[in-house]
Formats: sequence, structure tokens, C-alpha cells
Amino acid sequence: MVGFARLRRILRSYPMPLTFLGLFTAMWMVQALILPPGARQAVIAWASTNLANLAVNPVGTMVVSAFVAEGSQGVLLVAAAIGLFPITRRFGNLRAVALITASHVLGTLISQGIALVRLEAGLLSDSIRTIPDVGPSYVLCAALVAAFLYGHGRVRRLVALAWWCALVPVLLDGLLTLEVAAVGHLVAMLTGAVAGRLLLLRERRRGPAPLGAVPAGPPAAGAAEA
Repeated sequence: MVGFARLRRILRSYPMPLTFLGLFTAMWMVQALILPPGARQAVIAWASTNLANLAVNPVGTMVVSAFVAEGSQGVLLVAAAIGLFPITRRFGNLRAVALITASHVLGTLISQGIALVRLEAGLLSDSIRTIPDVGPSYVLCAALVAAFLYGHGRVRRLVALAWWCALVPVLLDGLLTLEVAAVGHLVAMLTGAVAGRLLLLRERRRGPAPLGAVPAGPPAAGAAEA
């Protein structure tokens, strides 16, 4: 009964990260176990937040793309969990949703906007319009940055920082040449940092407990977290 009560409390306290991770895992299983290779590529092409898709279905593409990945789903899943649970604990579910949504949208629009400007200037080929661009990496970028900057607990913040340090060379690869993914990752990281700061300032003006925040609960005996 104690275990069931604890599970119920977790489900009630963390609907946002659990829903996000559940949908991403479900899509991963569909891609890996059900769809043949041709169909997997078709799903990736349909969900990609590239210039061609954003021109005809910006909202649907923006939503679906966060749950479809070309590979490394296990790493993405763990990194997202390490970021999403701490920011939900810190800010609450609704504000955490606002933070990752802003990061995903701005990361997509700014990176693709720069690509469009370069395309119109003749610096890129027309193939840039249909490049694959899927995955939750903008979400996890923002979540990891906000988690290690503003999260509760020294250990949780250090874990988020360690994962960010491990992933950042890959995430920002191609930044100097303004590759779409690298630009989007940088924008998402900056958005996560700024949005987290704004949420903290709003919290301090309105009181210490944001609406919908997850209660921290009593510290464990002998805990070393600050």
C-alpha cells in the first residue's frame, strides 16, 4: 500500500514529464518495432520542422517533431528525464510546460529563419527546405540548462550539469557554420536560462510557492543536498 500511495503521488505531482516521456517512448517503440524502414523515414519526413513543413503545417509539425527521433532515443530519453523532473519540481507542471514550449518553438523558428535568410541570399541549396529536423533535443537542452541553474538540490543540479557537459559538444557541433540543429540547440539553451530566470523573478514577487509546484517534501536523513 505504501508503494502504491507513493506511485499515486508521483503520478499526481509529475504529469508533464511522465506524459512527455511516455509519448516519446511510445513513438520510439512504434518506430523500432512496428514500422518498416520506409515508413519510418516517411514519418520522420512528415514530422520534420523544416521550411517545407513549417510553411503548410507549422503547429502540427512543431508538436509531433518533439516525439519523433532519427536515433539515440535511449540517450535522449534519459537526458530529457534528468532535465524535466527537476524543472517540474522547481516551477510546477504548467510553468515547466511554458519553459520547454518556448524553447522548442524559438529554437525551431530562429534556426529555420536563419536557414531561410541564407537560402534567399544564395548561401544554401534548395535542399535545406526538406532536411530532416526532428527530436526532443531542443526540449532537453532547455530543461537541462534550467535544471542545473535553478533546480532544487546540489546533487540533482550536478547531474543535470554533467549530462549537459557530455552532450553539448554534439549538440553545438556545426554552430560556427550556422547549421540548423546547432543554432536551434543554442537558442533553446538560452531560452531555458532566460525563461527560468523570469519564472524565478515572478515567483519571488508572488511568494515562494508557484501555482502547481511539486512539494519538495522532507529531506532524507543524512542527505547531502543543499
